[in-house]
Amino acid sequence: MTSPTQITVSQLSRLVGLPDAPVLVDVCIDEDFADDPRLLPTAFRHPYQDIAALAPKLAGQRVVVICQKGRKLSQGAAAVLRNCGIAAESLEGGVFG
Repeated sequence: MTSPTQITVSQLSRLVGLPDAPVLVDVCIDEDFADDPRLLPTAFRHPYQDIAALAPKLAGQRVVVICQKGRKLSQGAAAVLRNCGIAAESLEGGVFG
């Protein structure tokens, strides 16, 4: 079941390409990205260890954080962004989803 701080794949797929689509931030570790070096459309990579540095650039935008499985990396990075005042969610199931 999706938590209040997650977005499902189907919910996100309806938003991609729209003017108010969320910013997609991929925080997969390098090893996981090397195994599958594809990004979701419009996503960009950023190291999860330095996610707070993105907060000023993301101010006022909705953000979806993505990792391989949608667990600790993306959930933790989204929590850091929320603590910085950013409307951030993680993608349920991550890239695998």
